[in-house]
Amino acid sequence: MTDPLDPTLEQWLARFRAPLVGLIASWGADWGAAEEIAMDTFAEAWLARERLRGDPADDHNAGPWLRGIAHNLHHARSRQLRRQRFEALPNDLPSPVPASDERLDVLRAAFARLRDDHQTIVRMFYLDETSTRDVAALLGLTPKAVESRLHTARAVLRQHVQRLLAAEGASR
Repeated sequence: MTDPLDPTLEQWLARFRAPLVGLIASWGADWGAAEEIAMDTFAEAWLARERLRGDPADDHNAGPWLRGIAHNLHHARSRQLRRQRFEALPNDLPSPVPASDERLDVLRAAFARLRDDHQTIVRMFYLDETSTRDVAALLGLTPKAVESRLHTARAVLRQHVQRLLAAEGASR
């Protein structure tokens, strides 16, 4: 039988695991790598918990601290991957052709036009289903600032979608 986790570590995992995975994925890591980096973040944080300034149970202290650790681990992993040499794939591999949904393609194109900070907040809130309070704690913002940025990001995304649809309609 395993020993129960420390309540502070359990709190960190419960509050920040999913948002941290989404944040790391928004930095360019694939989902599997993002999950691995997030778990490494919790391990590193736990081992270095004495260096955390302030109350570890306070989300406003722990969130930005965990984000910083995740950022450092992500960049270390990126450097490591750049150093590795990859073997060339054989030329006879079939090219995957995913089924295309025009609406999804337009949404992806519009999302790609959003500023990075808007993409991050939209990903964390909608895809990772993270509360505004948790997004705020991880990004070092207030919940109201997160709500405001979400509102702005949705409006900009809507404009991009409308422009893309209008351009698509004009080209037909």
